[in-house]
Amino acid sequence: MKLISFRITLLSASLLATTASASPPAPEDLRAVVTDCIDHILEHGLDTYGPTKTPLFMSVVDIRTETSPREPEIYDALIRSEGRMHRRNPGGSDLWEDQALLRTMYTLAERHGKTHYAEGADAYTKAFFERSVKENGLLSWGSHIYYDAYTDAPGGDQDGQGPHETLVTTPNWARMYAATPERVKKEIDLSWEWHMVDTTTGLFNRHDDKSVGCDFAFMGGELVLQNAFLYGQTKDPIYLERAKTVANRHWNARNTNTNLPPDAPSTGDRYDAHHAFTTITGPYVALLLQSYEVSGDPWFKDCALAYLKAYLKYGWDDEAGQWRAMLALDGTPVMSQEKGDGYDVWKPTGYIDIWRTVMFSYEFPLLAAQSSIYAWEVTGDADALQSARNWGRNIRGALPVRDGRRWANELEAAMPGSQALGGTYAENYGRAISFFVRLHRATQDDADLALAQALAAEAIDKLVDDGWVKGHPAKPYYESTDGVGFLLYALLELAEHPIPLPQNL
Repeated sequence: MKLISFRITLLSASLLATTASASPPAPEDLRAVVTDCIDHILEHGLDTYGPTKTPLFMSVVDIRTETSPREPEIYDALIRSEGRMHRRNPGGSDLWEDQALLRTMYTLAERHGKTHYAEGADAYTKAFFERSVKENGLLSWGSHIYYDAYTDAPGGDQDGQGPHETLVTTPNWARMYAATPERVKKEIDLSWEWHMVDTTTGLFNRHDDKSVGCDFAFMGGELVLQNAFLYGQTKDPIYLERAKTVANRHWNARNTNTNLPPDAPSTGDRYDAHHAFTTITGPYVALLLQSYEVSGDPWFKDCALAYLKAYLKYGWDDEAGQWRAMLALDGTPVMSQEKGDGYDVWKPTGYIDIWRTVMFSYEFPLLAAQSSIYAWEVTGDADALQSARNWGRNIRGALPVRDGRRWANELEAAMPGSQALGGTYAENYGRAISFFVRLHRATQDDADLALAQALAAEAIDKLVDDGWVKGHPAKPYYESTDGVGFLLYALLELAEHPIPLPQNL
């Protein structure tokens, strides 16, 4: 039986109306959804597996049994994880994937006296830094490796010794640093040692093998931010120099006529070496803006704005009311194509797919929307606000919420009935709600707040079940990698509105 049921009808791309008996979710009801889920995690979602019990949070919980299975049922995992099952952290825990959840817990501790939430988050962080460590000293976390609670040791690729690759998320370095400063400093220093290939040009590899590999923008942004953060903490200029060195990798690779950078300059003839995507305006811009805020150096902000303005100029199709998903560096959009073979299957041609399915790849529409409004909040730049307004228009045009078109058929095959059920991943709901809450603060347009409320009501209706929040409407699992933490934080943002909270990135 669901805790709260707010049923909404999505009437068109620009109009949402609730049923006569329904009303926008009240702040106390939104907070109840959030705290109920966190309470369930603290009671049933900790590591009670293997010989050693720890305060780590399990990444997958079957809400029917309130246990974390050693081998979860597959459902959509092969699609969402791009065929890499370790990304799901089966039978284990991944602090990287729980950053949004921990942000929610700390915020509730600060604003509503839930001190045991902060204590639980700190205990998780300390235990992870102590226990989930590779042989080279880096943490076993990210998109390849994690902590296996059943074996009490790192798990995933190569039994936990596989690639250290941290992507997309804006981690709460300040909180982790407060919990365990020396270990955080060690992690950042070792990341520089193992991910950098050429410290003169800023060439890095997304994997920690000191060799030339994919220099994805969203991995470069992580290296920029962690060094900018440590500069802000220590004022040691070496960290600011490191941050700028990595950021210059993409800045120097941009087309100087358009300011569009390639996503991965080092991949040779592959399409990501010669095209720009919302990997740039989404996670990369967000990480640059965060780097500006933690370091105080405006250069990061200026780069972020240059990328946003370039994509606004070349990537927005005003007649269609949609963003282009892929641009040649001269600004030419890549028209829609059928899925290719091999790596080309991930090529995001044509218009953006708002309700994206896969965890990574090259499409980050809702994060790009968040980055646009974030840029406006930080700089007051008119083009940033225009980008945000355009994203609002594009998202409205993609209603009703549903599985993203690029992988909808594959998801239906994996989870029969998912298309009829409707809805999307918790992360998509969360990012969209956060975006419209913040857009309302900028525009004071009641339609923006109404849409955030309607999305929250639908997310609760489709995902809340006996106190848990599921990762997707069509499966009975709480999954951290489905972005439940982002949804919980967004519901808290909506409950606290108009008081602003830190970014949900």
